Amino acid sequence: MLIGSSSVCVILGIAALATYWAWIFSLFHANVLSPFGDADLGPYLALCVIAAGSSALSMVVFALFGFRLQHVVDKAWFSVVLAVLSALMGVPALLRTFGFCLDFPASAAFWAVGALSSSFVYLKTGPFFVWLRRAKLMRCISIAFLSASILYLLAFFLDSVVGIVMIMAFPVASTLCSQAVNRRIGFGWPFVAAPTRSAYVRAVSARARDLVPAIPRTLLYTLIFGVTSYTVLNFAVAENLVVFIGVSILVSAVIFVIFALSREAEIDSDRYRMLLLPLIAIAVLPFPYVPDIYRIFFLALVVFGFTCFDAITWGDLADEIRDRKLAVYVSYAVPTVANFVGIFIGWGTGALLHATLGNAGFDTGFAVFSIVIVIALVVLLVGDLVALEKSAAAEPHADSFMEKWKSVCEDIADAHELTNQERKIYLMLVRGRNQRYIASELVISPHTVKTHTYHIYRKVGVHSQQELIDAVEARL
Repeated sequence: MLIGSSSVCVILGIAALATYWAWIFSLFHANVLSPFGDADLGPYLALCVIAAGSSALSMVVFALFGFRLQHVVDKAWFSVVLAVLSALMGVPALLRTFGFCLDFPASAAFWAVGALSSSFVYLKTGPFFVWLRRAKLMRCISIAFLSASILYLLAFFLDSVVGIVMIMAFPVASTLCSQAVNRRIGFGWPFVAAPTRSAYVRAVSARARDLVPAIPRTLLYTLIFGVTSYTVLNFAVAENLVVFIGVSILVSAVIFVIFALSREAEIDSDRYRMLLLPLIAIAVLPFPYVPDIYRIFFLALVVFGFTCFDAITWGDLADEIRDRKLAVYVSYAVPTVANFVGIFIGWGTGALLHATLGNAGFDTGFAVFSIVIVIALVVLLVGDLVALEKSAAAEPHADSFMEKWKSVCEDIADAHELTNQERKIYLMLVRGRNQRYIASELVISPHTVKTHTYHIYRKVGVHSQQELIDAVEARL
């Protein structure tokens, strides 16, 4: 083979993310996916709101009643069902090209079922997030995002029937790639950890309590993304500028690739998350007052900010799931609910503002809404800064302990003449890391880690990892 198994998993995972996001971006293809033709924008926007609501509903159902579903998410037959049902969103538009025009209720039914299913397509990408370390995850997300924007733009240059079929194939491809990568990854702990329904509900509730501080921020970012998306699509279709949405998404994707590839292996997620606030403010506050065509390019800033926020959030969550050996799908249920609910509320808010204020007052309504959201984000930011200051004030003792701990580890390593590679593995072992984690972190095989571990035990004069840890603690 020209590439290893790990590289195949990375390629499949990127393909799964890229095709899923291309599927989501395709909602902006009103000229391709609309079952009602170019003249009827209102009903198509209503379908988008229904799709966002169905996606949020599916995640709420999974969080509350997913005891049975979590057992079948990675089954091959379930993946086939997801792929087929998700593609239903394109059926009304495909029928229109052949002269069969469905009414709004029938089209809404197809879209609701398709969106309900496609949310589980995204859920299936969860193990790929957990499998990757943060630096590689950020880069894979950026590449997938860029690929998705290119796939989205491709539909503009194809025959209408071919474009619709290609869009319908996106969730199918994402499901197949996720299914393949999940089978290859082979986690060392089960995806499904709750043996009974009550245990499942307790696990989800516990995760909800853990994530309470992050949920409001997630809702606000996704709400901004949703309402801006509705606003831009409404304007772009009316002015026949849908292709500029694709260009703006491509621009934001290129920026994100540069951002991700220029970062060091580890990032200060809190610092970068805070830096996104002024970016979002720059994107949404002047939005109603810039020349019409430039509004679409402001979407690039919103998409970029939302994607960065999403990548950082899922990176934090993936690290926690991996380190604590949590159940993947249970742990992803709660933040995914916040994500999809926020987007739905955003699309719904845009529709409500347009319905109540009309074209004349919509800009003012959007401006007021944006100011309120930015103020709410500022309040959260101030809360984060206060919490960080309190944490920093309480850290001197912890810092001195860590310095002493490192000094003891170095003394033991020097005394027993550990090699550079053995030192790296030794430090991870005394921190309680297992051999699979060490192999992934150092990009070496588990067998190599096992061999080095044996040499470390022999040199230090211990017989287990616990004795290695006890040797350090005895000198503190």
